[in-house]
Amino acid sequence: MPIGRQEFENGKLHSKLEEEIVSFLDERKQRAFTSQEIMEGIRYHTEFTTPEISKMSTFAVADFTSFLHRLLREGKIKMKIVRGRMYIMARREYAKCPKCGAEVAEPKKTWKLAGRPNKKGERIQLHIGLFECPKHGAFKKALGKEKIPAGRSKKSRTKKKKASSKKSPRKKTAKKKKEKTEALMLF
Repeated sequence: MPIGRQEFENGKLHSKLEEEIVSFLDERKQRAFTSQEIMEGIRYHTEFTTPEISKMSTFAVADFTSFLHRLLREGKIKMKIVRGRMYIMARREYAKCPKCGAEVAEPKKTWKLAGRPNKKGERIQLHIGLFECPKHGAFKKALGKEKIPAGRSKKSRTKKKKASSKKSPRKKTAKKKKEKTEALMLF
């Protein structure tokens, strides 16, 4: 049944189907599913028994796939290819409150923190999130950990540039001082 332009403009940007997909994946956040398994899990049935029904089901599958791609772009889900099949998993980072164990879905703030380099020059970079427990207030949790190889960090590149630019003026000033002291010794 078609709707008017005004009703279309007043409509929501997301649909119940998107909410069902996200809630299905959130409830099973430790597992990844194919798009077909998600369709079966939320009871989004398609049928390909007759040519007429298969045409409608093809459009339904295309709509479902576009919902998945939109959720992927928005960062609500994540996708990887494993053994030649596309798997989808919940994206939300959950943190448990250290005092009561309540799960908090979204961090209020995130940032990256890099440690000091080891003997090889490698650094460990942590991705940290600040979460808000409704009962006990704010707490921090490490969301990810990444090893940065030697010479790849921004600081190490800028230090090399600064060090090379500082070395050349020092040599010149040292030569000038030496020349001045020699000139003073002559008088």
